[in-house]
Amino acid sequence: MVLKQISVTVPDVILKASNSYCKQYGYRNIQEFIVDLLRKKVLFENVQRYKEIEQRMSEGVGVKKFNQNYAIKYLRGL
Repeated sequence: MVLKQISVTVPDVILKASNSYCKQYGYRNIQEFIVDLLRKKVLFENVQRYKEIEQRMSEGVGVKKFNQNYAIKYLRGL
């Protein structure tokens, strides 16, 4: 896995609260905490999004229904 460095600017009050949270919950440093936050946010929201899409599809909401010829034409136009 390739790691990339980023820079984040946050208000002092959020940084202090984050540092306190890190100590309370056993994070080694603020970087580990932020990476964990990003991972949870990205993964959780994607899972939730896919569940919502699957639910709508199973209910037929917002689903395009194609016959075979129209589906082929549609896919070729992408």
